[in-house]
Amino acid sequence: MSKEKMQIIDQLILAKDTCVLATSDGIKPHTSLMIYFVDHATMKFYFLSGKDSRKHKNLKKCPHVSLLIDRRDEDVALTIEGVYSPIKRKQTVEAITKLYLMKHPDMKEFADHPETELIRIEGKHAMLVQGHSDIFSTKLKNS
Repeated sequence: MSKEKMQIIDQLILAKDTCVLATSDGIKPHTSLMIYFVDHATMKFYFLSGKDSRKHKNLKKCPHVSLLIDRRDEDVALTIEGVYSPIKRKQTVEAITKLYLMKHPDMKEFADHPETELIRIEGKHAMLVQGHSDIFSTKLKNS
């Protein structure tokens, strides 16, 4: 059963490229619709964000986040709990941004803007919900 659920989780992560990113400043929650690129082997999710955005400020204050990937038409939703993990090496940022833009070439202008930053979220835990009561919860690969 859990192998089947893990396959569904993997399919959702790989088939989609948009999610809702939930951040918090420690008091107020904030959600943003985001386009992501994922390193599936390590369950690291990458996003582009303006450095002065509310979500970016929230990540600096409170690094714990939640991602929601859903297929409403199929009554399936996946929540991933993760942690913001800043990327320190410029070469790493450049390499991942190239991969991101291969999947999302329409984001090039935004990626090239000097006030845009690549954000990395390390996925730690996943909760798959199918219907109203079929819930499967698991740690992710890098946890």
